Amino acid sequence: MNDILKTVTVEQFKTYYARDFYNYYLPVWQEGKAYAKGAAVYYTDGNFYNSLIDNNITAPSDAESWQINSSLSIYNYITDDDIQRAIGQALLNANEYFGADDAEKVTIFLHLIAFYLVMDLKNASAGLNSAYAGLTASKSVGSVSESYNFPQWVMNNPLYSIYTSNGYGMKYLSLIIPYLSCTVLFSRGRTTLD
Repeated sequence: MNDILKTVTVEQFKTYYARDFYNYYLPVWQEGKAYAKGAAVYYTDGNFYNSLIDNNITAPSDAESWQINSSLSIYNYITDDDIQRAIGQALLNANEYFGADDAEKVTIFLHLIAFYLVMDLKNASAGLNSAYAGLTASKSVGSVSESYNFPQWVMNNPLYSIYTSNGYGMKYLSLIIPYLSCTVLFSRGRTTLD
C-alpha cells in the first residue's frame, strides 16, 4: 500500500469537501473564533449551545453568552469519527496504482472516502431497513429527467457497480476507469535480417 494514502487526514477531507459537506459537519466550538448571535456549536461537555450575542468569543460554559440547545443531536451531523471510519474503509479498498502521482492518488482516494461516508450515512438513516436498491440508468419527475450510464462491463461487475449507488462513487469510477482500461496497439514491423 502506498504510504501517501495513509497520511490523509480528517481535516484534509473537510478542506477538500468544504462546499459539499460544510453545513453537515459537526459545528465543534473553536477557541478564538467569533460566533454570530444564534450560531449553534457543540461543546466538549457533550451539549449544543446557541450564541446569545454577536462576535461571541467566550466559551459555551459562559451562561451569559450561550444557551443550551437540547433540540440538536450529534446524529444530525457528520462527525470526525464518521470521516475517520470512512477513511478506514477506503484504505481497505484503495488501489495504490490509481493515480499518476501522489496528488492524483490522494484526489482519487478522497472520492473513495466520500463514497463510503455517504453510503454509511444512508445506511445509518435507513437503519435496519437499509438495502441495495439496484442501479439507476435514468429517472424522471414530471418534465425533468436524468440519465447516466457506465460501460456495461462496469454495470455487470459486482465489484464496480456498487460505486454507482451515489455520486461520489460515480466520480470515483470516472477517475479510476482509465486505470482499469487497457489499450493494446499493434503496429507493423519488419526485421533487418535478409
